[in-house]
Amino acid sequence: MKKAFLVGINKYNGSPLNGCVNDCLLMYKGLTERFGFENNNVNIITDGECTKKNIVCGLEQLVLDVKPGDTILFHYSGHGSQVVSNNWTNTKEADGRDEILCPFDLDWNDPLTDNDLNKIFKKVPAGVTTIIVLDCCHSGTGLRNFFHNKSKHLVVKDVLNRYLAPPISNLLSNPKISLDNNLQFVFPKFNKKDLQTKLSKFIVQTSEQGEAILISGCGENQTSADAYIGDRYHGALTFTLFQILAANNYVISYRKLIKEVNKVLKEAGFEQVPQLECKKEYMDRNFLA
Repeated sequence: MKKAFLVGINKYNGSPLNGCVNDCLLMYKGLTERFGFENNNVNIITDGECTKKNIVCGLEQLVLDVKPGDTILFHYSGHGSQVVSNNWTNTKEADGRDEILCPFDLDWNDPLTDNDLNKIFKKVPAGVTTIIVLDCCHSGTGLRNFFHNKSKHLVVKDVLNRYLAPPISNLLSNPKISLDNNLQFVFPKFNKKDLQTKLSKFIVQTSEQGEAILISGCGENQTSADAYIGDRYHGALTFTLFQILAANNYVISYRKLIKEVNKVLKEAGFEQVPQLECKKEYMDRNFLA
């Protein structure tokens, strides 16, 4: 059995996006027409439907009753952010912050964190292939990108970052964060190698039981772009992902796929570097094979 849960949010209060719902429709079309997903096994919610409660419920349904040999996919397009971690003693939170997804009804005091996702996906038994695609930001700035389109093949304009900045009260809630003389936030020093483990934290933990593969729109301290590409709005990752899939007749390994996606985005002038996180032995499997 193949099941998918797709979440796309454009209508954020005060920080709307443009391409997230199109990302979900593109993913839905690809899954049902190219990868053998039955229509009734693809759950899609958008905009006001995408409350924290509904996202959690959808994820719980996604992992419910799955068995070895099954494939499940979670795709999220929307804002991402970071909040101060409640547990600074956790060595995997080297910079003291948790990555979060931003639901339609985002509550900064009760966000949807990477730890929440981990708890859900840890229920997946061994032998189930788990694909997670996150076309959102993990950090960065909420301002419009300074962008220069250098590609002759990928026409891009009207670029926004898929990032929501946490409130100042959240940043100042931990005594280890301070302000310098220019009123800029100063975070604790951390080991870069430790920080790099954070993005894949819940995937790494999930992989101990199942076969989890994460494709994210950018590095942990980068932003993912929401842009007018070609003739409509999309997330840069999702649009380019399917562009590369189509060019390879939808048969391509995860390793080659992420390499080609990064090549196209770099040529087009994007600074984001999409990431592939999984066990080494899964990198040469074909996408959704």
